[in-house]
Amino acid sequence: MSGNMAENAIVNIVDIKKSFAGVLALNGVSFSVPEKSIFGLIGPNGAGKTTLINVINGVYKPDRGEIHFGAVRLNDMAIYDIAQLGISRTFQVARIFRRMSVLENMVAPTIFLKESSERLKARIFDLLDFVGLAGKKDQYALELSGGQQKLLEFARCLVTDPQLVLMDEPFAGVHPEIKAQLIDNIKELNEKGKTFIIVSHDMRSISDLCTRAVVLNFGEKLSEGPT
Repeated sequence: MSGNMAENAIVNIVDIKKSFAGVLALNGVSFSVPEKSIFGLIGPNGAGKTTLINVINGVYKPDRGEIHFGAVRLNDMAIYDIAQLGISRTFQVARIFRRMSVLENMVAPTIFLKESSERLKARIFDLLDFVGLAGKKDQYALELSGGQQKLLEFARCLVTDPQLVLMDEPFAGVHPEIKAQLIDNIKELNEKGKTFIIVSHDMRSISDLCTRAVVLNFGEKLSEGPT
C-alpha cells in the first residue's frame, strides 16, 4: 500500500485533480476516511465539495490521482459497479421519483439486488419506520415536505445496505425536527458500523456529528483535523 494511504481507512483520496473546460475544480486533494467514522467536508460554495463526492462515486473521473475504497481502485469503475461495492449517496436536492409512492420509491433500487423478496420487504419497512415515513408509504413522494423527501431519499439509499454513505448537504432547508432526526439516524447507523462522508455548510452540525473534517476552498485542501 502506498505511503500516502492509511491502512485503517475505508476511503483513500490521493492527489486528486479535476478540471472542467480548463477551470480547476479540485487540485491535489488528498485525505483518508477512517472506517466506521463520520467524516465532514466543509467549505464555501464552489470549494469543490460536491465535485469530490461525484468523483468518489464515479459521476466524474479524476484527471489525476487515486481513489481507493478499501483495497479497490475506483478510478476507472462505472457508477453501477461502485454502488455494488457498497457505496451509496444522497443529493443536495433529493432525487426521488415524485410521481411514485413512497413505497414504490423504496422498491426501485431492489431490482439490482440478489436477495429474497421477503428479506427486502422486511428491510424496506424497517427503513421506512426508521426514518418516520411508514405511515406515508402509500402517499405520492411529491406530497411530502422537502425535509420528508430528504428522509425518503436517505432511506432509499440504505436499501442496498451500503458500507459508505455520501451525503450532500443533508440538513439544508429542512425543518429542525427533521434535521434532529437525520442526525440521530446517522449516529445510530454509524454505531452499527456504517461510514459517512457529509458535505455541509452547517458548521454546528458538522462539529457535533463528525469526528474529523476536511476544509476545501477553490478546489484545494486548506486544513484537516478533528472537529
